[in-house]
Amino acid sequence: MRRKKEFQKQKIFKPLNPKTILIKIAQFGSFNDEKDCGRREAWAANTILQKEKIMKILLTVLLVLAITLSLAQAKDSDLMSKKSFTTSSGITLNYLLFVPKNYSASKKYPLVVTLHAAGSDYIYQVDNNDQAHPWIEDSVQARWPHFIMAPGLPSGSGSWGGMMGAGTSLSSEAKAVVEAVEDLKKQYSLDTNRFIIGGFSIGGAGTYHLIEFMPNYWAAACPVGAGGSADSIVVIAQTPIWHHQGTNDNNGAALIRMDTALVNHDYPALRVDCDMVVTTPAEWTSEIQKGTKPQDIIFKNSTPSYDSVCKAVDAGAKYIFQMITDATHEDSRLNANHNPLLAQWAFSKVKGGATKVSFVPIVSRFSEPMQSQYGTFLTFVGPSHLANGTIFTALGRTCRGYGAQGNFVAQTLLIRRVSK
Repeated sequence: MRRKKEFQKQKIFKPLNPKTILIKIAQFGSFNDEKDCGRREAWAANTILQKEKIMKILLTVLLVLAITLSLAQAKDSDLMSKKSFTTSSGITLNYLLFVPKNYSASKKYPLVVTLHAAGSDYIYQVDNNDQAHPWIEDSVQARWPHFIMAPGLPSGSGSWGGMMGAGTSLSSEAKAVVEAVEDLKKQYSLDTNRFIIGGFSIGGAGTYHLIEFMPNYWAAACPVGAGGSADSIVVIAQTPIWHHQGTNDNNGAALIRMDTALVNHDYPALRVDCDMVVTTPAEWTSEIQKGTKPQDIIFKNSTPSYDSVCKAVDAGAKYIFQMITDATHEDSRLNANHNPLLAQWAFSKVKGGATKVSFVPIVSRFSEPMQSQYGTFLTFVGPSHLANGTIFTALGRTCRGYGAQGNFVAQTLLIRRVSK
């Protein structure tokens, strides 16, 4: 009893540093002998430390859960408003609308229309398939403030048009989209020269369908994982196109078909081949967290190089066809949604196929410019104006730059001086 009372008088909860505790435990070994006060002291102090560690772990877990829940709640659809429009033929089109921050009726804003893939839940498509990307990203909106319209297929519809052949006229679903856009023009200050259309899978086919039957309506098109009618390429080519496709998506047949049609008609299409790096949003996030640059993911082992593609975009490239090696149908969507050059390219375009730069160079597949006694000629589709800048010619898998000075004459560029 006396020894027990003496033990109770001791400050057994006196803080000990971990090193002291380890020494005591090593000295006393087993905890079975309760008569050893020194061992009890070490045991008590160690218990307190263990409780502190457990509390820290619990707090960390709670913090992670809070962050996870916060991210889960930050959905793209939460940034958009639900709208509904009834067409002149009685079709109801539901859609999500993003209004740019600090919208002002005194300014003109571009509009991006993005068509979803198969399925009727258009809100799910926006929240889970990144349908509103890259357009809704803060960095893109800060540089190019614009509206985003994400329509849902009307009840009972299976496509936007263009899936089973070209058809002879605009589908009822596509008409509904256009009528809804026309209605938006009455409500907001939109730049009608800068309407951009894009979509994945059946949305990609719908994109080609809309630029085929309404070629003078869109400034740029961004189809993914689907093609259009090669027989209508002359009409389709009136709209600038950036097409993404994976080699494991029916061997990239849709992209090859449209790219080949453009080349066969002497349109300056730039083919870009690159390797797949990520296949899921989680993998994308992981790469970014590791410090990998977006261009090193999307343009991995790119031919031509990323820098060459940048120059082509800056130069006003009108048609870019990006094939992603080993990418599936779904993979191509992920890569297109995170392409760091796509928004820059799209917002540089204006209705009619022109580019919003002082000099619109050319990207073509000609091996060399054509020489004549009057100078050096390259075919070009675009408005006539003075030129002073650089021309980039895509030669198969490479890109070359030529300094050029001259004039656009009857859609032919006369270069008075050319140097490599």
